[in-house]
Amino acid sequence: MLSEKDEIKFAILYTLRQYPYPLSLTRLTELLTWDENVMSYFDLTIMLSELIEDGFIEQLFYKNSECVKLTGRGTDTEDFFRDRVPKSIRKKIASAVRREEFEELVNPNGVTAEVIPAGGGRHTAALTMLDGGSPILEIKIDAGQRLQAVRTAEALKEHAAEIYKYICKTIDVNK
Repeated sequence: MLSEKDEIKFAILYTLRQYPYPLSLTRLTELLTWDENVMSYFDLTIMLSELIEDGFIEQLFYKNSECVKLTGRGTDTEDFFRDRVPKSIRKKIASAVRREEFEELVNPNGVTAEVIPAGGGRHTAALTMLDGGSPILEIKIDAGQRLQAVRTAEALKEHAAEIYKYICKTIDVNK
């Protein structure tokens, strides 16, 4: 796990450089703190805030999620300092990115469920159904605490087909 302030910032920049599209804050957090255990959640939030404030990263709303992406300044900095991110960390991040790209290619009609921090200790469970890589249904439910949001997201994903059928049947105007 990284502990040096600069290494943490460079790892964040490196991660964002690997994605050709804005990355949701939720996915960035999962990737760097839970999935690959690169840094602590608190280090990520502090360094991310500093990178945004200093103009290396911009925050935006993309596909109904709060996301981040590199600015030109962030890209130049990542190019220059890429080698400061330990090779083992770069391998972890690159491996995670390849898994996601593979999943997207293999299953462009996939279903994703995620937990999104909503502030004030509350979390939202989100379900997204894709058709050809484009969202056809998105549902977000305020689930309260993180554990409940995880359970809700799992249930949404498990019952996605039934939910979709029910919604289509309910709104069908040709009944």
